[in-house]
Amino acid sequence: MPTFKPDLAVIIPIFNEESSLMAMAEGLANHLDDIVGKERWTYVMVDNGSKDGTRKVAQEITSRWCSSKYLRLDKANYGEALSVGLKAASTQYTYIINVDFWDPIFLHWSWHHRESYDLIIGSKRSDFSLNQQLPFRTMLSWGLNTILKFAFGFVGTDTHGQKFLKMETMENILKVTEMRQAQFDTEFTLRAQRSGLKLAEVPVPIKEYRKPRNPMIRKLIFNLIGTVGLWRVVRKIPTLRAPQFHRFARKDMLNIAKK
Repeated sequence: MPTFKPDLAVIIPIFNEESSLMAMAEGLANHLDDIVGKERWTYVMVDNGSKDGTRKVAQEITSRWCSSKYLRLDKANYGEALSVGLKAASTQYTYIINVDFWDPIFLHWSWHHRESYDLIIGSKRSDFSLNQQLPFRTMLSWGLNTILKFAFGFVGTDTHGQKFLKMETMENILKVTEMRQAQFDTEFTLRAQRSGLKLAEVPVPIKEYRKPRNPMIRKLIFNLIGTVGLWRVVRKIPTLRAPQFHRFARKDMLNIAKK
């Protein structure tokens, strides 16, 4: 058993990732060792009920990086996977990623600023020169975030994707977050903003390496239903303080990464 206590947990919801999980773990581990320090970080993988060999690969990862954890849900639920992973982290900081959506420059910048912000959001929409999504995916993201802006008062450009959390201040937010599925991280981001916590948004690149798992019309309906549920929850959340929200450019991130 390891005698150290990691400072950072990387939260990874996984579903049928047999072919790509180990490559992600090996690639990201090199950056984590350089940026955070060897034996100062851990993987927390939460399986959404995979049907392939994902479990075997995840177990190989926990044997190589022995502080890491593999947890399994009975059925797919992205938000529940994030919630379970965050509760299991037991670290000062957490980094939320997807298997095919992580950025070492975001990690480096966030780690450098880990004491300055409570929540750092990696936005795929704040710099479209970095966005290589399919047009319909870009349009869907624009529509959903337009709703968040005008109906929920969100001052950023994205609530999904990579995030870096200071758990000391975000823990109470996470405890009261009600939504699951795709709305979980959207809700805790809105709660953090309305609580007056310190938020930062930085641009991250995105490129789709595999076909979408759900048809566009199904995803659209699913998100609209989720947004109605989110409205019922968020309308009851008071705005305690004015937003403390800061945006940065990719150039700002690269300057830190070069140091």
